[in-house]
Amino acid sequence: MNFCNYFKQKRLALGTVRKFAKNNGYDPAYISRLENGITLPPKEPEKLSKLGKALGLEENTAEWRDFTDLAATAKSEIPDDLKNDSRAISMLPAFYRALRKESIDEEEAKNLLDLIKQSGKV
Repeated sequence: MNFCNYFKQKRLALGTVRKFAKNNGYDPAYISRLENGITLPPKEPEKLSKLGKALGLEENTAEWRDFTDLAATAKSEIPDDLKNDSRAISMLPAFYRALRKESIDEEEAKNLLDLIKQSGKV
């Protein structure tokens, strides 16, 4: 799923574009552009947070993380909380090579797997 589909799915549960926009102080055209992938999610954390709260999402929940992760991905960015994780950042080159089906050495594969396993315990 991508940001625009996720956003639209959540917004549909709250009513029409016009109703959602009016209730939350947005231009309906802006919401439509977000849902159609024409406009990227806002860069400013406060604006993204306002959109999430308008959708009824609660901060520090799995839904909130999905929302912010999808927003970061839509902007081709790394989520803010991961930017400060030096171990995760150091593994990105190996991860990229693996995605490209290029070879990674055994130690890199083990480190990636360890990182994924540890993340699942959080």
